[in-house]
Amino acid sequence: MSKSEEKSKKYRTLYNVLGIIGDIILIPVILISLISSAAMFVSRTQNTLPSIFGLSLAFVSSDSMEPSGFMKRDVLFIVRTDPYTLKVGTTEAGDELGDVIAFYSYQDDVDKKITLTPISNETIVTKPLTTTIEGRTSVDDLPEKTKIVFHEVVGRYVDKDGTLFFETKGTGNGSKDIIKVRADYVIGKYSYTPTWLRATFRFCASQVGMICLVVVPLGILILFQCFSLIEQTNNMIIEKGVIKGKIKFNSPESIKANVGIEMNDVEKVRFYALASDKEKDEVEEFLWGYLKNGNNKEKEEYTFVKRTIEYFKLSPDKYFDAWAEKLKGKKNKEKLSIYREEWRLKSTIQESNNILVKMKEKEEGVANAGEKEQRKDGTNGNTQSEQKQTQQQSSKLQKRPDKPKKQ
Repeated sequence: MSKSEEKSKKYRTLYNVLGIIGDIILIPVILISLISSAAMFVSRTQNTLPSIFGLSLAFVSSDSMEPSGFMKRDVLFIVRTDPYTLKVGTTEAGDELGDVIAFYSYQDDVDKKITLTPISNETIVTKPLTTTIEGRTSVDDLPEKTKIVFHEVVGRYVDKDGTLFFETKGTGNGSKDIIKVRADYVIGKYSYTPTWLRATFRFCASQVGMICLVVVPLGILILFQCFSLIEQTNNMIIEKGVIKGKIKFNSPESIKANVGIEMNDVEKVRFYALASDKEKDEVEEFLWGYLKNGNNKEKEEYTFVKRTIEYFKLSPDKYFDAWAEKLKGKKNKEKLSIYREEWRLKSTIQESNNILVKMKEKEEGVANAGEKEQRKDGTNGNTQSEQKQTQQQSSKLQKRPDKPKKQ
């Protein structure tokens, strides 16, 4: 396995691990945090509890119910219910807790003036035929900042028209609530929410929870993406350098940047075509070698690549035609057409250069041969001249008269 393949495999493994961590841990935690925060925000600002299939999330804004196990900032489930079926508890020690309800704490002018009659827990109260009384404020017309309270039901009352009211109390408070809750102001009653889940919601809705579970993870993800973006940008710069020939394709920085794997197919076609003959095998491995040991689709791709390379050895035009059929997109096909013309121009220039080189070599060969011949002729001429001079000197010595002998 090449270094490029090893790096690619490591990156795939890293991204898979991060994806699993995000799917299993991070995303659910962020969702819980956002839901908890949304429930707290909506209940505080819009005085309502959004309901999904009759189930809502309520935010406990005080410690008035702490003796019953409901802590301040708890986020718990509230189920929509018929107020005429609510269970009533008592304030005496040891008595069973009544239903704990979320309700709008509001009393309009009409309700302030009416007389309420207490009724026992056993008394059956039916819903009156009409609940709309002139002057009474409906739920839809409540003031914007009407407070939502989460307390226990400890008593029941009715008015002369049969409208049901509830007396409520925080189990941690010393006295009952002053305002009696009209039946239509009841939002819903508490539905069992595990302690650990309430604690989780409570932590997620807190500022510390938001920072730990939302801000920090999102910050880490953003930071990771920034580093990834920087690396990708650097890799793109290196890839452009390789394509333009400013950086050697088999250089360490090119291998580290995974250029051979990440390069676009149309750029690969051009890069191979323009590579020198002595480097073509190495370029082939650089561009498509990772496909050999890939999945079935990658192996099919490699078979096609090998076929196009054989085409190039026989007819480069056939190589370009095969890729023109495979590549998709008008832009890629236009690029390929431009690269084909670029290859033809380079080939023509290369052929012209080769012809010029051969002609120059031939001229240099002829010139060298003439120089050698000239040198040879010059050497022979000197030898003949020296021989002739020697012969003349010998002749003079033969013709010189002998000196007379002394008598």
